[in-house]
Amino acid sequence: MGETDDDVLDLAFALRELRVDSLPLNFLIPIDGTPFEARRELTPGYCLRALCLMRFTNPASEIRVAGGRELNLGWFQSLALYPANSIFVEGYLTTPGQAASAAHQMIADMGFEFESLEVEA
Repeated sequence: MGETDDDVLDLAFALRELRVDSLPLNFLIPIDGTPFEARRELTPGYCLRALCLMRFTNPASEIRVAGGRELNLGWFQSLALYPANSIFVEGYLTTPGQAASAAHQMIADMGFEFESLEVEA
């Protein structure tokens, strides 16, 4: 949304100081009719570097890739699985997301294993 590189660095270190357990990272989805509709500045490389920065500065935190992953990372989105612990699927607050079945296939194709919580009825 217009943050500078220094802003992103400051955020990463502030979150480290706070010892945040979970970091959901959203990437801007420019939506027609909003003040940010013309912002199309993110590149896959920038997004991946931001994820790696968060992992490096917050090694104990759960990094969760959320909204905008599909649009901004494109076919590089599977690489986000390396610095992240999890990804959001199916839908976000204002936009649809990747189908769970497609995300599961992407995860399997990258050689990662699934963790699931067994819920007893």
